Amino acid sequence: MLTKKHITLGLIASMFMVAACKKKEIYSVIPLIEYKTAHFYQNAEGVDTLMVLVFSFKDGDGDIGLTQADTSAPFNPVLDPVNNNKLINPYYNNLYIDYFELVNGTYQSLKTPFGNDTLRYPFRFESLTPEGRHKAIRGDIEVGISPVPLAYNPQSDTVMYRFFIYDRALHKSNIAESPALIWKR
Repeated sequence: MLTKKHITLGLIASMFMVAACKKKEIYSVIPLIEYKTAHFYQNAEGVDTLMVLVFSFKDGDGDIGLTQADTSAPFNPVLDPVNNNKLINPYYNNLYIDYFELVNGTYQSLKTPFGNDTLRYPFRFESLTPEGRHKAIRGDIEVGISPVPLAYNPQSDTVMYRFFIYDRALHKSNIAESPALIWKR
């Protein structure tokens, strides 16, 4: 005959079996990102003053994001400070967003006034590494972007963004892309 003790032990054992059978998420150690949406915020005149770009990410070992202490190699700001070489280290930031405008039916990258480089917004986002033994992680990242790059007269109100991230092992994610986005100017 089953007693309360047997039933309780059976329930506890069942809960452990269900928990043990729970499938853990397995992702590539190379980050995977995907555009989700963009939110626009306007001033009192109805002009867009901020866009928040939202994208999802997955990473198998959870080494996403940087801490404030991550400023030594390979995350130092410049590649060769000893020889006074101010070449910017691409791993100092971990998110890059490129700006494109629709001009005459084609998306064109905006060139910086300092050369022929594409306008690229660099960002550093905080470490998102989960606690515990299983580090696989997925989630969303939101980034605020100004509608018009500084000292620039836009050619179009229709823009598109391409972006990618680096993890702490310096794996570069895929390059994701927004759809056409229209700024109210």
